[in-house]
Amino acid sequence: MMSPQRQGPRVAEFEITTLEAVALGGVRRVLPFATRQTELPKLFQEVIGLYNAAGRIVAAPEIAIYRMVSETEIEATIGVDMPVLLEGFTRFELPETRALRTRHIGPFSGLAAVYPKLFAEVERRGLTATGTSREVYRLIAKDDALNVCDVYTHIA
Repeated sequence: MMSPQRQGPRVAEFEITTLEAVALGGVRRVLPFATRQTELPKLFQEVIGLYNAAGRIVAAPEIAIYRMVSETEIEATIGVDMPVLLEGFTRFELPETRALRTRHIGPFSGLAAVYPKLFAEVERRGLTATGTSREVYRLIAKDDALNVCDVYTHIA
């Protein structure tokens, strides 16, 4: 059996979509924008730790919502769709919203490079970004070349 040829990160085409309202259970922190790449994995681990403490496994896609709160800080919310709140989690209601979406396939370390392309597409289409972005982690694989993450920016 031949192994799949390794490729660099791939970004799919862009599409406008409507994100349904969702009730997340998770954690929220304000982080320095400059160190967010080292702080965000800690938040994901915190959510996994809360699941473990509740005797559950994460079976739904993890969702990350980012919003700039100042020139130097970002608000990060990490959670999962959770209609019934588990102990230790905080409830976050996300309203229905329109968004521009693209799909990143490859190492999550390449996600930062997706955003300039996403915002350029918002501008090219004459849309307005609202300042909130969302990442939905569809597949987290041992081979990080196979990771899949849908990246959205909310639009008006």
